[in-house]
Amino acid sequence: MKIILINGNMPHYDHGVGKALAVIRDTLTELGEEVDEVNLGFSQLPYYDGIKAQATDDIILRVRESSGVVLACTAQLYAPTAIMQTFLEYLELDEYNDAFRGKHCFLLVASLEGGERTALEYLGRVVQHLGGYDSARAGLQEIHTRGLETDAELRGIIEKETEDFYRALRQNRKYIIPRDFAGRTSLSQMTVADVALLQPSERKEKVPGAEVYKRLNLDAFTEQQERDIEELARLFSEKYATAPEDDAPLFSPEPSAPRVKPLKPRERSVKQLTQSLPHYYQPQLANGLTAVIQLNITGTEAFEGYVTIANKECDYAEGAADTPDITIIADSAIWLDVLKQRYTAQKAFMIGGLKVRGNFVLLTKFDTLFKLEVS
Repeated sequence: MKIILINGNMPHYDHGVGKALAVIRDTLTELGEEVDEVNLGFSQLPYYDGIKAQATDDIILRVRESSGVVLACTAQLYAPTAIMQTFLEYLELDEYNDAFRGKHCFLLVASLEGGERTALEYLGRVVQHLGGYDSARAGLQEIHTRGLETDAELRGIIEKETEDFYRALRQNRKYIIPRDFAGRTSLSQMTVADVALLQPSERKEKVPGAEVYKRLNLDAFTEQQERDIEELARLFSEKYATAPEDDAPLFSPEPSAPRVKPLKPRERSVKQLTQSLPHYYQPQLANGLTAVIQLNITGTEAFEGYVTIANKECDYAEGAADTPDITIIADSAIWLDVLKQRYTAQKAFMIGGLKVRGNFVLLTKFDTLFKLEVS
């Protein structure tokens, strides 16, 4: 198994990359692996202009013959050196872009006093884009590499990283490469299905805002919706019908009645109970709610009024509100059942006892906002 070391530095300005590479080379040699070294600074590689170069052909051939790659350079202005970037740019060519595919890579970057992390991230993204595995990384600064030859602890860290890289190679370990970095395929190699995936998807016709409002408007029911509501009302009316008369109470009344008949509290009218809704308001559950609830009560006790909710405040007024958020239309007998909590407002709606126009969500909150009497 052969491993290639690609050094993207100038010898006199490497911030200790050469010393770190020596540790990597020695470790791999001790493990019995053949090491091939390329110094890009001496390769006379021309700047990339979209055409392959003879110098690149030789390096790519050696990369293809290797089992793993070590990419090493310094960080200049938070980026790899220009010569390293130039070499990587050549790998975009169709003739070269498979050279790193499936290969394990050890990335090494040293800086003067910062920027190695960003340069390592750049190298890692390029390796993944080319279909390679970013198996190991080492980021150093010159303040560390100066004592690399004498600092056993630092040298041991690099040796351990090299051993991990070697272990991944030996195990032929596989990694999941993100789709964006799975390697580029030339158009000549693409199938008809691949090309179809690149075609723009069919755009759906935009729906005007007025049409969206019309579709969501609860005031306008279609005939089918009206029939569905009537059917739901019928089903719920059957479900919640009065129990049969033969259902006897579980306990009999006491045999002896009191001599003095207690005074029966005077029943309040439906309108009076409605007017007292603010007394049963639970502001801690409003959560900043602002709404106007219009009440149109019909039947034996007909009246109109509206409840105004503004966060912690709640008021009742008679008449019709200018712009209510919801309008509740109910027979006075059904509305009394709601106020006595014999039915919830939602249940009364489902059995057809009341109608709603406007923001239906407010109806679902009615029973929570008001702690009504239980009867």
